[in-house]
Amino acid sequence: MTPLEPPMIATPQQIGMILDVAAVGIHDPAGADTLYLRATNGARYQLPEQLRHWATTVIGGNLRAVAAGHPSAFPCRIEFGILDGHMYAEML
Repeated sequence: MTPLEPPMIATPQQIGMILDVAAVGIHDPAGADTLYLRATNGARYQLPEQLRHWATTVIGGNLRAVAAGHPSAFPCRIEFGILDGHMYAEML
């Protein structure tokens, strides 16, 4: 699994890394949660710890939506970047 390394951007008008994402999840092979995303092209990326809250929120929200009979949020496009020293992820 490749670590996700979002680019630093100087202004909110710049665009970060955009990925077509098939899934966001938590993999627990040996007792340690590893956050990941799977791109629609099959590539897997390990998400940085700074995106843990975002990832768990997205996973929980998607599970609740699907359980309620709504369509999954995936696949979708997500922009990743670092702006003003803060890492972000934004579903487009």
